[in-house]
Amino acid sequence: MKSPSPFAPRGPGLFGQPPALQAQAKFQQALAHHQNGQLAQALQLYEQVIALQPKHFDALHFAGVILLQSGQPQQAVALMDRAVKIDRNHAAIHNNRGAAYAELKEYDFAISNYSKAIALDGAFANAYNNRGCALIKLNRHAQAIDDFDKAIAIQPNYFEAFNNRGNALSELRRYEEARSSFERAVELNPQSADAHWNLGMCALRMGDFEPGWLHSEWRLSRWRELGWKDEYTGTRWTGAETIEGRTILIHSEQGLGDTIQFCRYAPEVAKLGARVILEVQPTLLPLLTGLPDVTLVARGSALPPYDLYCPLLTVPMILKTDLSNIPARHVPASADKARRERWSALLGERSKPRVGIAWSGNANHVDDYKRSLSLEAFSQVLCDEVAWISLHKDVRDTDQAVLKKLSQISDFASQQGDFMDAVAMCEQLDLIITIDSSLAHLGASMGKPVWLLLCHNADWRWLTDRTDSPWYASMTLYRQDTPGDWTGLLQRVRDDLRARFA
Repeated sequence: MKSPSPFAPRGPGLFGQPPALQAQAKFQQALAHHQNGQLAQALQLYEQVIALQPKHFDALHFAGVILLQSGQPQQAVALMDRAVKIDRNHAAIHNNRGAAYAELKEYDFAISNYSKAIALDGAFANAYNNRGCALIKLNRHAQAIDDFDKAIAIQPNYFEAFNNRGNALSELRRYEEARSSFERAVELNPQSADAHWNLGMCALRMGDFEPGWLHSEWRLSRWRELGWKDEYTGTRWTGAETIEGRTILIHSEQGLGDTIQFCRYAPEVAKLGARVILEVQPTLLPLLTGLPDVTLVARGSALPPYDLYCPLLTVPMILKTDLSNIPARHVPASADKARRERWSALLGERSKPRVGIAWSGNANHVDDYKRSLSLEAFSQVLCDEVAWISLHKDVRDTDQAVLKKLSQISDFASQQGDFMDAVAMCEQLDLIITIDSSLAHLGASMGKPVWLLLCHNADWRWLTDRTDSPWYASMTLYRQDTPGDWTGLLQRVRDDLRARFA
């Protein structure tokens, strides 16, 4: 026999009590649990209410809210759809359903719901703020700023709106205004790691490194999100502690590209008289073996004894790094002879200049939606003057069919193993064209010419309004003229390619 749905209506309950009375009693219990943050208990009771009264608007609505809070936006939408059929003139449910659609990355539906909430309640500051966030995702930043301004006009001390407003202004490269907005957000919520982080990134992007490093230290309050393990014990080095003659563990904390870029600081700490242990991602271990005066260990392996520890990206702050004193890049290890010969055979006879390409990065990166592009879009840059080599070890499903059609691109995804295969490939290239990813850092650290394709509001390390990088002498930066527009950028790249290899 088929099990009854947990939302199926039932008859009179215990002791013959009418369903309506049972439902109301359970709803009050659910509401109390919900308000106390006991979400599992509240959801169970809301479900019982819905089973007794399938058209109980508040139970459907609040159960949907809990499902959204619990990371189940699709189920949240389903319940809220049922609630909206009961009452279409309830502003809050349109706002919450918009939030569920935003979690599903269905931003047009999210905006439609937020707009309905605003139409029903013109003073709904949260709906304006939420709509602004969805508009950012669609590169409609000027409209987003207008929504954040409206939210702030309604609620002058609206911390989230100031913080989000700063993000939208940054996307338009209006950095002075963005910085002011972030500063106001910090004033309103001095304990917000997000606001301090945003302010720090804005200052760093503007080349104002001292306050930038300082505010970016707030990331350390979210160490689990950075993938740290919790075994780091003892004293964290802040720069105040003496390190001469002591052992310090410097640990990587973010992506592969960050480690490649900032590993240059480990030898700088060794110059201060410390014995330096650098913990890195296992895949990078063979790449970084040449770091002078540094002992490497793989993340996840047993750590040797140490006196102090320090996150890798804190070291530039301690050493007072600014644009005038950035240490020289670390040149990574070369591929061994056997690997070089293997890749020479795979790449075949050189008949044209070889250009390695990467058009997308980590799909889970928070900024992937704006820094990666599809192969179909990237293919605009292809020309006949060069041999095109895909550097991708993993090609996204959405690009597979396009890659098969583009016969001018040689694909070696199946031949790649560890990161040293990427090194061996890059060693035999004349140029690398890539989006902002670890491959950009790898190629530039090797001294290869790298043309870096950047979104309109690029990561802080690429600064603003310049085509070179103080971190890598061999790198050339190409920036979008407007948010989301790769077409003009790729046309410039294509023109420069033809001029370079004519």
